[in-house]
Amino acid sequence: MTDIPKTCKAAVLVEYGRPLEIQEVAIPKVEPRGILVKVEMAGICGTDVHQQRGELTIKSPLPNIQGHETIGRIVKMGEGRTIDAAGEPLAVGDRIMWAHADCGECYWCVIERDPVLCARRQGYGWAPPGALRGGFAEYEMISPKTNVVRVPDELTEEEAVGVGCAFRSVVAGYDRFGKVGFMEDLVIQGCGPIGLYSTVVARESGARTIIVVGAPANRLELAKRWGADHVIDIDEYKDPEERRQMILELTSGRGPENVVEASGHPPAVAEGLEMVMKGGRYLILGQTSAAATPIIVSRINEKGLTIVGSVSAHIVHFYRALQFIKTNRTKYAFADIVSGRYRLEDVNEALANMASGKEIKAVIDNRDR
Repeated sequence: MTDIPKTCKAAVLVEYGRPLEIQEVAIPKVEPRGILVKVEMAGICGTDVHQQRGELTIKSPLPNIQGHETIGRIVKMGEGRTIDAAGEPLAVGDRIMWAHADCGECYWCVIERDPVLCARRQGYGWAPPGALRGGFAEYEMISPKTNVVRVPDELTEEEAVGVGCAFRSVVAGYDRFGKVGFMEDLVIQGCGPIGLYSTVVARESGARTIIVVGAPANRLELAKRWGADHVIDIDEYKDPEERRQMILELTSGRGPENVVEASGHPPAVAEGLEMVMKGGRYLILGQTSAAATPIIVSRINEKGLTIVGSVSAHIVHFYRALQFIKTNRTKYAFADIVSGRYRLEDVNEALANMASGKEIKAVIDNRDR
């Protein structure tokens, strides 16, 4: 068995709005049913950018280790942990991914059976350094209540890493939204990872016309490769009304039956309400900012709209997303979502490049350590 060091390097958020600091942190003892993993790859999410700036609706105590979309290789398992959430055997050396830990005892876990809304959720990417529950580190500790799934052997880290946040959130969102009707039109606002995974799921769901609205051009190009029929570049078409008219022309003059907000840009919500068809549905997936934005609330009544909000996911959505990639990996180049690989020491550069839109998905790649 690989010798486990007593400490490891981690990128620590010490103060909001300041660069992360590389620190040496202690590796905790593995509890019964706990798991210690070596971080193979950690994705950098748009939420990480907002978290580092202190712009989220919920601010976790400082200091903490960020990183909530991680692939880890098991180096030690605590007594009692033998299988993953799908019943597959676990062993040292396996690659796994994991959900936030739900308490299993609160009203939302037990009565509503919706653990995503758990009142006492134990999160990853928000905890103090001593807990070692963040992916921006060399090692990460998985708590006893955390559900995990094995990454299928066929998948590369680049193919799978987006499941850690964006893809599982999309799967969970479509679960709440319900199926996209066969031959219905769909507009996706935003072409970051949430928008890209929303595109490929819509394509495989039988949508008729898929229109992706966003920027920059490299993300729109990937959207086309992943199933978009039309893309609208907001850097070229800056006026929301002009974009709405373009969408009407592509959707028989009525607008799309379905709109998915995947941009995280608060003003996009008002634009989505204007473009969706009467009687249509609006899925809001991308919003995490604390910023307020004006909307014309009466549009919801006038059009008879159904609006669905969704946040995060639980372990079933990780499993389904991984199986989706495994099933469709010969049709779509899922690894293309990873546009930049960085060392842990270069995490601040990676965050800056995600913030500027230079990267589609930047990752911390520890595989050569």
